[in-house]
Amino acid sequence: MEFVTDKQTLVDLNLLGRYKNNSIFSLYNHTVTVGGNRLLEKMFNNPLADSLAINTRKDIFLFFKDLDISLPFDAKEFETVENYLRNMESKNRFIAALNISKAKVLNIIVKEKDYAVLYEGLKKSIELLSKLRDLIGKLSCSAEGTPYEPKAKEIEKFLNSDLLSQSYLLLKEDDINFKNVFRFDYVYRGYLNDLLNKLLSDIYELDVYITVSKVGKENNFIYAQAIEKDQKIIDIRDVYHPCVPNAIGNDIKIDGEKNVFFLTGANMAGKSTFMKSFSIACYLAHMGFPVAAKQMTFSAHDGIYTSINVPDNLAMGYSHFYAEVLRVKHVAEEVASDKQLIVIFDELFKGTNVKDAYDGTVSIVEAFSKRKGTFIISTHIMEAGETLKETNNKLFFKYLPTVMKGSVPTYPYKLKDGITDDRHGMIIIQNEKILDIINLNV
Repeated sequence: MEFVTDKQTLVDLNLLGRYKNNSIFSLYNHTVTVGGNRLLEKMFNNPLADSLAINTRKDIFLFFKDLDISLPFDAKEFETVENYLRNMESKNRFIAALNISKAKVLNIIVKEKDYAVLYEGLKKSIELLSKLRDLIGKLSCSAEGTPYEPKAKEIEKFLNSDLLSQSYLLLKEDDINFKNVFRFDYVYRGYLNDLLNKLLSDIYELDVYITVSKVGKENNFIYAQAIEKDQKIIDIRDVYHPCVPNAIGNDIKIDGEKNVFFLTGANMAGKSTFMKSFSIACYLAHMGFPVAAKQMTFSAHDGIYTSINVPDNLAMGYSHFYAEVLRVKHVAEEVASDKQLIVIFDELFKGTNVKDAYDGTVSIVEAFSKRKGTFIISTHIMEAGETLKETNNKLFFKYLPTVMKGSVPTYPYKLKDGITDDRHGMIIIQNEKILDIINLNV
């Protein structure tokens, strides 16, 4: 089963965005190769739902984390090689010979550049594969007993094959003569071209493994351990937002016995940031990526849906409240399909009056608590929490406190047990002297 999510969740969590400096993707996106960049983006769009697959990828990242290596070439060098190999020559040896002979003649007679480009591409390809062979030789020894061992052995065997090994000897010469260009251009762009293009894909993968493991190490992120779905648990210690400087971590454990976390707190207390931190950690953990926490064990889920910043839709004539209702309906349909999902709702029905929001919150939370999955619901309406506390044993309650320093509210961003009735909106309005501004000169 594929891991499911949707555009709203990706936007809520700011997960994607190659050109957005503050996106989660940008945090990890330091690949050398364009193909590595595309593969990284594909991984972000396709988290894993199987615990074995998650842990296998996680263990590969852990292997690379301890190596502290880099690709032995830069982006420009690789692009030259990639363009050369992608411009495949005919596998018919006679046609290939005819083409390179023509390029050589034109180079001599009219100084046409095709032969020079071909020569440069071949030489750079031999140099790059020779350096890669040295790196993979070291990797292959270190990879024994790890999930990357089969791939390392496969690449090592290919890079040490007879024809490629013969081509490396040309690097001892100052100049590659036409006879050897003639011979090995056919080897690289004809005879072995399919295998070399497969090698390019292996390099993209290697690029991602090196890059992501470095990001994890540099930021002191950890790797989460995935367990089977039927264990129904997410246990995280000190989870924090990976893009927030000096972020405060929080512990959270949700299991099958109490699978609904009811969160309260005043405006600015940190509810939305905490919910995003938790959701991002869960999403990245399902990719096998390093996450911003101190420790994490989680049951593999089938997907994640969030409702944090639901916009209205003027084109469709939807009010903010109706957009919220449609969002809840969509998530309810997914939950009802018997998927084990992570569902995050930040302030249910904030687009309507307090009475409807109270009734809607109580009824929706009651319904979700009867389903499998992991649910976090936040609200300002503490009365809804008090009602649910009396009637539903599937919920547990925590809040983010406000600490008053004189007339100024401050926020420690640390979860506490229970429900809070903190409401400091009017104090903030007064502190900003909004009424004084309006009443000035009246």
